[in-house]
Amino acid sequence: MIHSSSLPPRNAVRHGLSSSLHIPEERIRYVENIQTELLRIHQPQSAEERDCISELALACWKTSEFDRQLELRTQAEFEQAGMIFDRQRLDQFEIDEKLWHSNPRFRRDLLGHTFHGASLFEQLWSEILGALNSTIQKISLQQARNMALLLGSSSNFHELSRDGLWLFSRFLKMEPNTAQTIKLWAMLSNTTLVAGDSLFIDHHFFSDAHPSTCHKDLKERATQEHKFWVLRKRDLEMEYATRRKQFAEMSMGTGLGDPKLANDARLALRYQITAQNRADKLVRRLDGLKRHRGLVEYRSKMAEEREARRLERQSREESAAYTMIGDVQDQDDEMIAHNIESVLEDLTALVGQIKPDSDDTQDLYTEEDATAVQNKVVDQPVEIESRLQARIDRMMKGRSRSERARIRKQFTAMNKEPELAGSAN
Repeated sequence: MIHSSSLPPRNAVRHGLSSSLHIPEERIRYVENIQTELLRIHQPQSAEERDCISELALACWKTSEFDRQLELRTQAEFEQAGMIFDRQRLDQFEIDEKLWHSNPRFRRDLLGHTFHGASLFEQLWSEILGALNSTIQKISLQQARNMALLLGSSSNFHELSRDGLWLFSRFLKMEPNTAQTIKLWAMLSNTTLVAGDSLFIDHHFFSDAHPSTCHKDLKERATQEHKFWVLRKRDLEMEYATRRKQFAEMSMGTGLGDPKLANDARLALRYQITAQNRADKLVRRLDGLKRHRGLVEYRSKMAEEREARRLERQSREESAAYTMIGDVQDQDDEMIAHNIESVLEDLTALVGQIKPDSDDTQDLYTEEDATAVQNKVVDQPVEIESRLQARIDRMMKGRSRSERARIRKQFTAMNKEPELAGSAN
């Protein structure tokens, strides 16, 4: 759905499609279809990409609309240019036709090299051939005069060429009233007959064969000329269409001489180019956003891989540290146990030295000596315990609270072992 929020800012709106806001109601559905298709193709992943697609949908619609209007204008100009070309050729044909009537000997071929001239000659020969093939099997006076012109001869008695005399004699032979026909021919030709003309006409008239032979000759000549001009007309028609198209194509965008039309054509072309450039710019922008989207994904992936490697390295380091700490702790435990054992061995040795002395010399000493020995036995454990406590304090020096508690616990456990053994004995 095209909303006002997705449209560009409301700048000055002065003319039709040059504004981004000018969307006819019947064309909104078309713009929405374009936007839906663009969303399906590009799959936007950010608000900036969606805004770019909205602007691109409008730009695509404007481009297609300008193309459509430019096509309509081009078609109208093409048709109008074709009409101008036809009118110019018809004007020239009318001039050439008048010159052909005045001087058929030199102007017939010039007129016959144009499409309209060939069409005229083909039509006149077709009418003559049709009259010869009709039930009356003869041509009219005007058709005979046209036939003379078509053969490159003047219609004046005094200017008839060889082909003109050939036609004139056969035409008179087929006429029932020869004298009346001659007067009408002379009148139409603006020619005054003299005595010598009658002798000249009689000579050619009586020299011809039977009217049926004259009809046959005229029909054969008309058929031959008609076929020639039919082929010439077909070739010139193709050439005429080609030149007409070239003229129309060269005239498009020029206004055909009208300053207002020329200005409108320039504006339409400028709007079309501007809209196309805008659409191309938005396409490049959208492609850039999509490439940036890939770069962001790549960078995010690389960051995740780096974090995974860091965590793995940290885990290995912590595992190695825990192993080292365990090894050091085991070594400390062994050293503490060894020290405690040595202390206990010293204590046992001292106690062993004291007890035998007291037992062996009990009956040899006097009461005073017994008292001294008893005091020594009593004082000796105090000295041993103080020495043991001093060594334990040296072992605990510089250690943490948890390590000191562990040493005390281990010492207590080792100290209870002899007591348990003695009680068992």
